[in-house]
Amino acid sequence: MKRLLTIIFVTTTTLSLGQEQYPFEKYQKIKFAEFKDWKVYKRTDKIDFTLTIPNFFANKDSLTIQLTSFEAKWDSSYIRIFRNKKQIQKTFEPMFFTDMNVPHNSIRTLDVNGDNQTDIKLLIPYMGNGLASLNERVIYLFQKGDGLFTKISYMDKMGVHMTERDFDNDNKFEIVTMTLKGHENHNYWTFNIYDFEDGDLVSQNERFGYPIMIQFLFKDNHKVTDKISPQKMKTFGDNKPGDYSKE
Repeated sequence: MKRLLTIIFVTTTTLSLGQEQYPFEKYQKIKFAEFKDWKVYKRTDKIDFTLTIPNFFANKDSLTIQLTSFEAKWDSSYIRIFRNKKQIQKTFEPMFFTDMNVPHNSIRTLDVNGDNQTDIKLLIPYMGNGLASLNERVIYLFQKGDGLFTKISYMDKMGVHMTERDFDNDNKFEIVTMTLKGHENHNYWTFNIYDFEDGDLVSQNERFGYPIMIQFLFKDNHKVTDKISPQKMKTFGDNKPGDYSKE
């Protein structure tokens, strides 16, 4: 009997822990498709990664994304966009692309801002050590009415927050970011919220009562800290994500 009770307790505890989640996880997740068929072209002084998405545009034209990094300056890269093999756009990207951080990651297609136009999202890891191994470059290509794109990119941390959520059921999905910030000898995962509005990322922290801060522990923790008041948390909000780039 004692053993049975122990098993029940352990099972219940395990299920309970498995059900823990961050506060934002209760909101609807965005739907997306993934494409991963990268073609890699290594040259003497640069490397290109190319991926084609068929029937991307409303009229069924294909879209091709090409990422290019240069051996002499890895953090000065370019993103080229092709429509039916014709280049329509070229943007600068302060990130390195290598055969270690691109081919194993997919391109996502999704509609972040609810305008019925398909957007592009790339997640490219920085490949650091320790906590820095969580660093990931987020690159959005937001489709505009003229068929071109607004490129927005920034540094983030890997995690479940990277899936966009609809906080207010308006079919426009909020973007959640995560940083690590210190306060009074403790470190806290700090979550900020943004919308894509008028061609830029705009903070929605005030609107939704963010940022929220969760103490960094050497175990799973999803609870908003009670060691920092909500008013004080506001001072840790970021108007823009870190290492922000827009073109």
